[in-house]
Amino acid sequence: MCATCYFIKEQYFIDHSDYQKMLDPGNTKKQSSRSYLCIKICSDGKDFYIPLRNNLGNEIRPYGRIGHALPSQKRENAGIDYRYALIVDEKEYIEKPEFQKLPKTQMKKIISDYEIIKKEFSQYLNGFKKMLRKNRISRSPLYRESSLINFKDQLLIR
Repeated sequence: MCATCYFIKEQYFIDHSDYQKMLDPGNTKKQSSRSYLCIKICSDGKDFYIPLRNNLGNEIRPYGRIGHALPSQKRENAGIDYRYALIVDEKEYIEKPEFQKLPKTQMKKIISDYEIIKKEFSQYLNGFKKMLRKNRISRSPLYRESSLINFKDQLLIR
């Protein structure tokens, strides 16, 4: 799979308004205008959509890696944030833009780092699932703010 950015339609956020730990809670317009990078993790057979953020900050925090830096000329702290990844199984919620809206430098970095991003996210996901099985999500600073908590049932499948 190649690196592609998508939007998740506003209806997804309306239909899943009960989800916790989401970016921009209650602001479905902002949620649906955020670009997401689609990462497919083959071992789970799921499509994960990881949001691009204008201000990711440090991609590696004292407690672990939260994302991958993707700076642009205007947004030097931009990056994708693994903590807010979503699983979207229903394709009617996904919109692929007709033309790429990201700066070319950011898109080039996504393409060149795509395999690294997949590996990093896979490590994040595996760590989340391990903490989930041990019932330690709330005690782990790396995972306690993760929107993956909304997909516990799907992620506990081994």
